[in-house]
Amino acid sequence: MDHELYTVQSPSEDIKDGPDHAEFIYKMSNEEFVRFVKLRVTNDSLFTGKRNSSTLAYRAILKELGLQREISASQARRKWENLKMKYKELKNPPPGVSVNPTNWPWFSLMDDAMEGRLAGSEVTLDTSTVGDDSEYRPNNTTRRRSKRAREPDRSEIELFVEEDDMMSEEMGRDRAELDRDRDEMEHERAILESDKAAIEYERMVLEREKMVLDRERAGVERELAALDRDRASLEREKAAVERDRASVEYIRAQLEKERAILDRERAKLERERAILEQQRGTEKGEQTANLNDNTEGTDTSIPLVMEPASLERRQKFLNLFEKLIENF
Repeated sequence: MDHELYTVQSPSEDIKDGPDHAEFIYKMSNEEFVRFVKLRVTNDSLFTGKRNSSTLAYRAILKELGLQREISASQARRKWENLKMKYKELKNPPPGVSVNPTNWPWFSLMDDAMEGRLAGSEVTLDTSTVGDDSEYRPNNTTRRRSKRAREPDRSEIELFVEEDDMMSEEMGRDRAELDRDRDEMEHERAILESDKAAIEYERMVLEREKMVLDRERAGVERELAALDRDRASLEREKAAVERDRASVEYIRAQLEKERAILDRERAKLERERAILEQQRGTEKGEQTANLNDNTEGTDTSIPLVMEPASLERRQKFLNLFEKLIENF
């Protein structure tokens, strides 16, 4: 509601001048309007909610503006409430309604006021210096009643209709705000339900993933147990191999010793064979000479014939033993 169209047409509740009704019409100037808004915001601490605190605070504001004889406290209160209501409608329009706040010339001023940017922009007032009630009775012009004084005049009827319309409008706006709040709550509830469903779905997914991980962990644990068993088996086999290797090493050492002994025996046999060959050549010459002298022979020829055979057997035995060692 533009303040330039705001008129006060009501018998003020601050006036008790008898049966005559009064009609007041006052239009604030732009300067007075701006100061009114700034004073209301700066002195917001005066509106404590206690009894008569609002009336005293508005009287202090009107006195500072010099309008205490032009506007009553109740009219100033309604004016401020109407300004706030219009600002809220332009600031937060109903869903689907497009508005342009700049069409209202006082939107920027009210926006600064409601956002707290005008706090401290005017003087701070004190309700203790408000004064007597008689100082805040707006000027009025009494009218004598005609013969039809009992019937309400046209201004009173328009006032009542206007006030009823204003109350209906305020109730409609309150209902609209309640509807918007309800719609917002329903929207938030729907969002919460959606978030809840998403969380439940994520929880189910996590449960399935946990089950899969548990199965995989059980499989890994079984594989680790199998690996441990295989490792233990390998350790046992390794120990057996080490024992076999030690045994083979021991047997090899024994065979090396026996081979060394055989080598010594072979060398000894070779020496004995060489001696026997030498003796055999010498004895053959002697036997040939003796046979010519004595056909019966001597007893020494027998061991010479038998000794080579024994040597041959012994040589074969050594050869077989060497092959056995080599194959092992």
